[in-house]
Amino acid sequence: MISENTKSKGDIEMTIKHVDGQEQTTCFTNAVLHSGREALAAALANNVGDGFDFYVNRMLFGDGGTSEGVPRFVDSNRDGLYGVTRASKNVIASIDPAIPSQVIFTSVLGFDEANGFTINEMALKMANGHLYSMATFPDQNKTSSIQITWTWRISFV
Repeated sequence: MISENTKSKGDIEMTIKHVDGQEQTTCFTNAVLHSGREALAAALANNVGDGFDFYVNRMLFGDGGTSEGVPRFVDSNRDGLYGVTRASKNVIASIDPAIPSQVIFTSVLGFDEANGFTINEMALKMANGHLYSMATFPDQNKTSSIQITWTWRISFV
């Protein structure tokens, strides 16, 4: 008898590279949303309809993830960012060869992207338009002097 449930969890690494070459890394977690869990169940049951569109293809970045500087709680029923989407980027997806039950999504906000905005929330968006997971984090003021590489790992444990 199986006594524990399989759960998906996510960890996000934000690596900021400054024009002068300095780098700093911050890590935080995400919330897997109901729409993401439903997509997993539908895929496993082959209940996908005419076309498979449950894969993650975009990373969204927004400006409404904090309230008075404190990151907002992400309820699993959310279906969109809190604020305005300031950038929508393609992702590079790969399976971690050392941990085959982990997928890694990577995206980069370049030196010339989303400048002048405070980024404090992000989400993984599936090809069907629904969000898979979402995270909020302390304000990050995006300027042309920084590039941010996002590495988002989703593990099934």
